[in-house]
Amino acid sequence: MAEKNTEQNLTKLSEDQILELLLKDAPKSDELELELPSRCVGYKSLNGKAPTLRPMSFDDEKSMLSPNGQGDAMNKLLARCLSNISISELYQPDKLYIMLKLREISYGDDYPVEITCPACNKDTKVQFKLSSLKINYADDDFSDPVEVTLPVLKHKVGIRLPRVKDEQYFETTDKALANLWRFVEYVNEYDQKPLISKFLEKLPLRDAHAVLNALSGKQFGIDTQVHFLCPSCNTKTRMEMPITSDFFTTS
Repeated sequence: MAEKNTEQNLTKLSEDQILELLLKDAPKSDELELELPSRCVGYKSLNGKAPTLRPMSFDDEKSMLSPNGQGDAMNKLLARCLSNISISELYQPDKLYIMLKLREISYGDDYPVEITCPACNKDTKVQFKLSSLKINYADDDFSDPVEVTLPVLKHKVGIRLPRVKDEQYFETTDKALANLWRFVEYVNEYDQKPLISKFLEKLPLRDAHAVLNALSGKQFGIDTQVHFLCPSCNTKTRMEMPITSDFFTTS
């Protein structure tokens, strides 16, 4: 009789109430406030709020695996899990930091991956701890655009750091170089884009590299360089931590 009464009571509940009852013991998906490597300098949309990140859900993971999840699937995933800031506004180093943090809080700190030794070509399964990666924060005086003094011509050049919305300009090396003028805000007191474009084409090589180095956004970010000791040949290597296609699909 008691079981029958329980069934009758359940039928009176709404679908949302039943789901809440069924999931009452599920782990809480609390949002995590982020301290971005850029210290959020240059993000106008925050309005004093901290960017927050929630762990991925099963539905989020399915969106990555679906045929419709191609193209800018990573940006769409981050947009689902990140709050208080627009994905398109992010600096690239901040985006990488958020990607790694999302993997950490969703699947755990341990990141298993297979590495091929560059010396003996043997494959080794290794496990990295994402929380142990070093974070380089922007200096207190960091601002965007970044101003650099050209080593040869000695002109002061203001360089706007790329955001996620600029990813289309970096699909190939040729395209990135052809669009370099978009990221130079001024040369001394001159800010006319046609003039800047022609100026960049005639730069001495050392000056051109100074502009490219500033554009790379190395002023801050997460250090994904890791040490690998091959168990087969004892070769020590410092390399980029592999981020494979299943980064967000395996635990």
